[in-house]
Amino acid sequence: MTMVPNDPTWWPTINAYRFSSNFVVAAFVGATYDWALTFGQEVELVWRQRWSLMTVLYLSVCSLLVTVVMLY
Repeated sequence: MTMVPNDPTWWPTINAYRFSSNFVVAAFVGATYDWALTFGQEVELVWRQRWSLMTVLYLSVCSLLVTVVMLY
């Protein structure tokens, strides 16, 4: 069974953790919404074009972002 202390010195830490958790969820929802709105343009402008340096950079940044989000 998990022991939950009722020590007032922990309250600022708990509140900070709750705030950061809410911020992470809000950021994830915003990024997902942005991705859903621009996915059609991404397919048209990136995936269907000839590969170039900018295409590789764009895809590497996107894959790095997904990796960081999954590890967090």
